[in-house]
Amino acid sequence: MTRLESDYYTYMGYDSDRAREALSHYLSFFPTGPVLELACGRGEFLDLLRAAGVPASGVDLDEGMVERAVERGHDVVLGDAVSYLEGVEPGSLGGVFCAHFLEHLQPDDVARVYAAAATALRPGCAFVAVVPSAGSLSVLGYDFWRDPTHVRFYDPALLSFFAAQAGLAVTESAGNPRNDPGPPPQLWPQEFEPVASLSSSVAELLGAAEKVYPAQLPPQHRRIRRDAESNGEAATAVADPRADLWSHAAHLISVLDQRMQAVQHLGPSRTTLFFNLLPLITALIAAVVLKEQLAMYHLVGGLLTLGGVILSERWTTVLGRSRTPSAA
Repeated sequence: MTRLESDYYTYMGYDSDRAREALSHYLSFFPTGPVLELACGRGEFLDLLRAAGVPASGVDLDEGMVERAVERGHDVVLGDAVSYLEGVEPGSLGGVFCAHFLEHLQPDDVARVYAAAATALRPGCAFVAVVPSAGSLSVLGYDFWRDPTHVRFYDPALLSFFAAQAGLAVTESAGNPRNDPGPPPQLWPQEFEPVASLSSSVAELLGAAEKVYPAQLPPQHRRIRRDAESNGEAATAVADPRADLWSHAAHLISVLDQRMQAVQHLGPSRTTLFFNLLPLITALIAAVVLKEQLAMYHLVGGLLTLGGVILSERWTTVLGRSRTPSAA
């Protein structure tokens, strides 16, 4: 026997009211009793069953948990939950429930739980197993590893396998809308002050670079210009090739800035839709405003672009679906 889990709950300050709110989602699975809760803890779900008029009892290995549940007036036994379930009279239970219990067990013991539940339940009655979701980044990377007695995750597909091995039919598998873990507190997005656009930063960069390394005419062009001016001829200004390079760099970064702001304000999917339609819109403006002549390949390309955009927006075919257990 141990008090590790109950001491840990006390140290972390876990709220019983919050636990009852989350566990109330599972009440509808147990219209009749008796219900046995494995690893019942402080008895929050037993509180809900009693309030609903459903007879229930529990078993837990932690002495502190059993003491708290008994103080609340529940019928709770101190002992190994798996062995206790295996000793229940066959076909005598109206339901078996466990919340955050299986992740404390090795796979062989989980298989024992499913087999014993199948034996102890009356026909048509439910075994509900609630487990942490490895699909939640908050749980996978943070919450799960805080508990000193956790062993491993159990994916719904794996629990479905254990259920099939025990002869249980899987009827439902879903998350609990009343128990969304959200992101870990340390990973909430930070507050950022608005900053100037990238274009203004680029303009400042170009200005600073021009002061340090100003654009100049090549020597041969300067000589031609001086000769022309001395002869009273009109001098033709020749641009420095570096100025053209700066212009292209500024244009490239301005386009990048435009797309980054579009992603920020419209979201990636809507931004992709907009930029995919850009060639089509440009061609239409050229034809209407500038009176450009559109060839057949323009029409074909525009139709292909439009068709691709429509398919990407509307095609939502599910590629595969597997049966999963009623454990959340």
